[in-house]
Amino acid sequence: MRMLRLLLSAALLLSFAGGSPSHAQSTDRAADLANSEKGDFDLVRLQQELQRIASLLVKKPSASELNLLRNSLPGAWSVSTSQRRYSISTEPLRKLLTSSSPEQALEWVNHLQEELSGYNQPAANSAPRAALDKILARPEFGAARPPTQWELLRQRIVNWLERLLMKIFGSIARYPLGAQILFWVLVVLAVAIVAALVFRFFANRDRPAPLPSNVPINPGRTWQEWIREAREAAKRGKYREAVHSAYWAGIARLEDLGVLPKDRTKTPREYLRLVTEPTPGELAPSPTHREPLTDLTRRLERVWYANRGARPEDFTDSLRQLEALGCTLE
Repeated sequence: MRMLRLLLSAALLLSFAGGSPSHAQSTDRAADLANSEKGDFDLVRLQQELQRIASLLVKKPSASELNLLRNSLPGAWSVSTSQRRYSISTEPLRKLLTSSSPEQALEWVNHLQEELSGYNQPAANSAPRAALDKILARPEFGAARPPTQWELLRQRIVNWLERLLMKIFGSIARYPLGAQILFWVLVVLAVAIVAALVFRFFANRDRPAPLPSNVPINPGRTWQEWIREAREAAKRGKYREAVHSAYWAGIARLEDLGVLPKDRTKTPREYLRLVTEPTPGELAPSPTHREPLTDLTRRLERVWYANRGARPEDFTDSLRQLEALGCTLE
């Protein structure tokens, strides 16, 4: 009797020991079922659930099976990821199952599976990110930096001016006559500023330049020596210096004729005035001297003082004026 009790006790213990794993597995399945009914999933389990639904829809279930599948769906699938928790509504799928459209329901499920598969592959985005980091590491992008305090202040000033101008012009828009008057005042002011700039440009351009220190005026030279120096400068292609020497050849020639005094302190305009304007009580100077010297003086002012540049034609015409003054050209 005692032996029988021991055998019964051992059998009872074995039955409890053998039933514990089965009980644990059933407990896990019950928990998974409870979570599925609540709609709580992770990415892997939700993909498995979608695969199960897709397998059912591929078999083209009957209306009662579709109704059973629709009733088994939760209101939304709650998906937990490492970043956050998402909620996916099952309302579109339930509507498709109600309309007895298993093809459209299957398409919706497959599309959701593709979206989840793409989300579950973050490593695919590492290659473009690495390429972008490599590009930004180049020297030409080394100056890329956040805006400085001065740049931020300047942007604030620009924004303030824009708001001020918009406010002013918005106020002017309510007075058409005042707006027209302001417009024409601004136009006249702009034209005046442009005209002043143009005048200043040409005034600076035509301002006489001082005689270079490397071209001294030798009062002891004859007009023949000046002509010889002018020809040598022309041979070197320096027509500006050739015109300058030709002018002083004409002055030396008029000094020899007694038309001009031998005074090299006078300016070209003073020399020209002595020839073109008669002194009180005397006859007007002869045009034989006045016209050639006028041409030589104007060319000297344009080429030498205004620095407009000289051409071979300028030198050739200067030689003709010297011939008119009586200079013999060899």
